[in-house]
Amino acid sequence: MGSGRRSVGRLCILGYHACVTYQVLARSWRPQRFADLIGQDAVVKTLQNALTGGTLGHAYLFSGLRGVGKTTVARLLAKAVNCAEGPTAEPCDACVACREIAAGSSLDVVELDGASNRGIDDVRELRELLRYRPSRDRYRVIIIDEVHMLTREAFNALLKSLEEPPPYILFIFATTEQHKVPATILSRCQQLEFRPVSTRLITAHLAAIAEQESFGLTPEAATAVARAAEGSVRDALSLIDQLRAFSGDRIDGPAVAEVLGMPRAEQVARLLELLAGGEAADALSLLREELAAGHDAVVLYHEVGHALRRMLHLRLDPELEPELANDNRERLTELAGKLDNTALVRMLGLWVEQEPLVRDGANRELGLEVACLRLARWPVVRDLEATLTGQPPSPAAGGGGGGRRRTTSGSAAAGDSRADSPHPEGSAGRLLSEALWEDRPRIASAVDSAEVVCDDGVVRLVLPADRTGLADYARTPEAMSVLNGTVERVIPDCNGVVIEVEGESGDGNGPLPLSQATEDEGVRLVQRVLGGEVVAVRPDRREAER
Repeated sequence: MGSGRRSVGRLCILGYHACVTYQVLARSWRPQRFADLIGQDAVVKTLQNALTGGTLGHAYLFSGLRGVGKTTVARLLAKAVNCAEGPTAEPCDACVACREIAAGSSLDVVELDGASNRGIDDVRELRELLRYRPSRDRYRVIIIDEVHMLTREAFNALLKSLEEPPPYILFIFATTEQHKVPATILSRCQQLEFRPVSTRLITAHLAAIAEQESFGLTPEAATAVARAAEGSVRDALSLIDQLRAFSGDRIDGPAVAEVLGMPRAEQVARLLELLAGGEAADALSLLREELAAGHDAVVLYHEVGHALRRMLHLRLDPELEPELANDNRERLTELAGKLDNTALVRMLGLWVEQEPLVRDGANRELGLEVACLRLARWPVVRDLEATLTGQPPSPAAGGGGGGRRRTTSGSAAAGDSRADSPHPEGSAGRLLSEALWEDRPRIASAVDSAEVVCDDGVVRLVLPADRTGLADYARTPEAMSVLNGTVERVIPDCNGVVIEVEGESGDGNGPLPLSQATEDEGVRLVQRVLGGEVVAVRPDRREAER
């Protein structure tokens, strides 16, 4: 659908009373020319090429979402073949045939509703009509809307006429459920699929109508209505009519939220802030307040998802969200600044995975709560990933994502060094950590966790008892090779590395005691997230083979 010629309300004189009949936007703005249609360029080009090239078929099947222009295009095609200047790729919309078809009064264009004229008797009457030539125009056009509603007998009665119709007959079928149309019918028609209209096109279309109709429509409200219409232009125009009845000639974001049952933008941002910080209890409390206010669980779910997507867009390129209101833009930009791209992508992925739970569940509110609780586990997952890669968990809520923690102070930026290293500037530990951090962060983390001592040409790394996992990793042949090579490169006076653990006896290569393993920070984090119980500790097979 798209912009069209605006129809003027009719003035009716009934006795001594006069009344003006209002025509809804979906009717008054129905496209009257192919050029007025939006979002269906492929369909329009196909039909116009057939009209100009003389390759028009005798039967067409239009399928697609409700309110995207199927019946409208059927009427436009009827105009194009019967126009006084036609057949033409663009009807004049001024001749008698065009005006009568637009008004629905043409004797040579028959429109049937498949839902109410679905029996074999209706098709027999239609077949009888096909015997007679058009009363005035070139073609007798038969338009059957919701054709999938016809009975099997009715479809069978239509087959012969559909396969070999008289040259003056043009069939146009429209359906929202193409899979219900028998294959025998499909094979006799040229099939054109109508796509859902993009949110951007609907938003621009609504803004143009608001300007022509002289009522206020903020960009935020237009975007919200277009998104709620889910690709249907007619649904969007119907929502605008409803909003005008609610708020008069000024439609803004709060009015749309009130009518559609959508949460306020600041509440969605607050909910996301709590979930990103892992504050599940407070997030559930806020969620229950929104549900108690009458907001639909599915709408809430979609709004949180849209906010996450906008945050990612704002981090990548703010121009990806041109219609976003300034106050909401500032709010989401500030929240996105506390997260990195990796965190936002992972959170958005976790949220999208929960859609079937919310959309198809018997208890949608419970499904939404579960989705929120799962997203609130993100900080724990982030810390687990950091521990498994040998990095200390990030203390910032939601600010991790498993990435490397680096600072950008003046000294750090100038020398590409780690300003948060625990070792003093210029010390052996600091030099070793800086050399390793960029390419081998887990080994660098072992260096940062250890006391570094240079003794008789050997660098001794003494790790605390709760970092035995890092010690075991640092003792692997690969890690030792990297450590030895780095020591020789950055600490000329030393030519070797020894890994020790506080309280460890022997060479440090024996099995770790069970009691000590259960106290390891990484093991405890894995148990909190994944569950399970430590039942035994075995030495690394690679260590044993070495």
